[in-house]
This record gives sequence, structure tokens and C-alpha cells, in this order.
Amino acid sequence: MSVVIPCRNEDARIAALLDAIRSQETAVLEVVIVDTGSTDGTVDIVGRYQQHHADLRLRCLSHPGAGISEAMNRGIETAHGEIIVRLDGHSRPRPDYVRRAVDTLRDSGAAIVGGVWEIVSGEQTQVAEAIALAVAHPLGAGNAAYRTARTTDGGRTEVDTVPFGCFRKSTWETLGGFDEGLLTNEDYEFNYRARVSGSTVVLDRDIRCTYFARSTLADLARQYFRYGWWKLEMLKRHPRSLRWRQALPGALVPLFVCLGAASLVWPASRLLLGGFALAYAAILSVAAAQVAGRQGRWDLVWPLMAAFAAGARIVEHRVHDEHRIARALAALAETAPGDGDGWAARIQWGQTAPGPGRHTGAGGARAARGCDIGESVAD
Repeated sequence: MSVVIPCRNEDARIAALLDAIRSQETAVLEVVIVDTGSTDGTVDIVGRYQQHHADLRLRCLSHPGAGISEAMNRGIETAHGEIIVRLDGHSRPRPDYVRRAVDTLRDSGAAIVGGVWEIVSGEQTQVAEAIALAVAHPLGAGNAAYRTARTTDGGRTEVDTVPFGCFRKSTWETLGGFDEGLLTNEDYEFNYRARVSGSTVVLDRDIRCTYFARSTLADLARQYFRYGWWKLEMLKRHPRSLRWRQALPGALVPLFVCLGAASLVWPASRLLLGGFALAYAAILSVAAAQVAGRQGRWDLVWPLMAAFAAGARIVEHRVHDEHRIARALAALAETAPGDGDGWAARIQWGQTAPGPGRHTGAGGARAARGCDIGESVAD
């Protein structure tokens, strides 16, 4: 079994992550770190760790400028294990993480398995604490069980997607690897192709991993914008992968834009615009108060509201491409069950997207638009 970690600029956490891997209940055959251009000394830390812990078979590959998908593909290509466990620099697995993941993979018959994120603050500040709570709340995570199920009992459930993932190398080969044309949402797309192929994706709530959330509102907003940007790119490839938690926010942006434009010529529409804005603010306020009350931290109400707003799903979509989402939804409504992905040809996306199991070139991916390695989403 091989652990593969795409990584960039994780000097603050990489050693602790490696310690957690060494402490696993099940022996790890090897750890493959794929560094994509760290400038903070991460590679040096890995080198020193390797010198002082000869019991851990550790390799660090250098692929400057690679996206997450390309880094994963290069790491898995060189991995010797039959089973791949993917982790990120922002994560820290529990001691039983690998054992439970491998057991679930073998017992469930699923193609890909994963667990629950126990989201904690990246720094000890009010804003960082609020962000960690906000992104684990349904308002900030939709119905993504891997984010919201951390307080529930154990059990296995078939889901759309899991973060990181544990899968056989043969599954990765069959699916054609990760899509290197996607800088984010590569987990979701990989899991989607597994499900389309007739396999299942299973979430085991006993598989637990600490995930360190972003520490500032600016970083959170940039992260969620990237999620939305690359979610739309994924929808070009697989329009039928769209879920309600992704479609509803896409409908809010044009609604506000249309009402704003209409208010210039139809004064009555200003009341509607104001009503929607007040309702949105009320939802943020109620959610923030509920979370702060449960934590006994009323000082977090305003930071929570700001975090919900900064990470709101509204920022997930490019406004000028909302008409494309509407066309995808219209095509989806007209699609007969069992039509597969062939129906996507009826939607004129403006370019040909690669089909399942095909790698795209990494050149476009390297125009990274600031995407951080180790921040993938499985939404």
C-alpha cells in the first residue's frame, strides 16, 4: 500500500503529517511526495525527515508547476503498492486511518472509499476558528457528508464523492488516471467516472482525518472561487454530474443580477431585490448564531457571518458563464434515463471536453490561476 501526497509550501505541517503516517496501525509500504514547486523549505524538511527516519520508505518527486491531478498521476505511476491512499499537506490522519480505509475497500467492493474530515482552524485566531466552523456547516458545505458527518456515529454509505480517497492502482489505470485539465474538483470528477463505470464510492464515518481550514477570509474566498471555476470546467466534461447543491447557487447570481438590472427601469423590482438581500442576510445571521451558541462563543457571530459570506456558494460560479449552467440544466431535464454522457454533445460548450479516462495536457493546467496544491475539493 502506497501513500501519495501532492504538496507545495507545507513547511509548517509536512513533518507532523509524516509522523502521523509513521504512527499508522497498518504498515505503509512507501510514501510518495510529489512537490510542485515549494519555495518555503518543504523539500528540505522532507529530506531531513528521510535521513532521521530510515524505517519509513519515503520518496520526494519534483514536478514544478504541476497541478494536483498531474502530481497525483506522476506519484501513482511510480508507486509500488497495489492500493493507493491519497493524503494532502493540509491533512493529518488518525492512527487507524489507513487500516480502516484498506479494510473498507476490501470489504465493501467499492472502487473508491474515503472518510470524514474533522475540520480545525489553521491558526489560533477568531477568524480562523470561525472559518473552520463555517466550512463544516451545511450552509458552507451543502450536503457533503464528509464535511458535515463528523459528529455522527460510524457506518458506511454510498455517496457521490469522498475526499482524498483510497483505491486500487488498477482502478486508477482503468479510469485513465486523474484529469490533468482540472486544477480543482479532480477528486469529484475521478469519483464520478468511477460511478458512471458501474462501481460505487463509499464513505465510512469511522475513517477520520484532521483537515486544516484556511486561516483568512481572503484565502477562503479565493479557495471557493477556484472551486466554482473548476466545477464549471468539470460540468463541461460531465453535465450530468450536476447536483442540487451546485445548481442552486448558480441560480442565485443571475437572479440578483437580473433584479438589479430590472430595478433601473422597474422600481418595484427594488423591493424584490431588497427582500432577497435581507433574506440572505437573515440566513447568514441565524446560522452564525446557531453555531456560536453551540460553541458557547458569541464572540464568533460576526466572524462566522463573514466566513459564511466569503465562502458562500455564490462565488463559486463565473457570472458570465451562468447561461451555460442554465443550458446544462435544460439539457439534463430533456435527457432520458440511461442516455449516458452522449447527450452532452447537445450542449454547445464552445470547446470539446475530454471524455472519461482521458488525460488532458498539463500545459493549460499549469496556468494555475493561483491554485494551491493540497486544497482539492470533493464536492
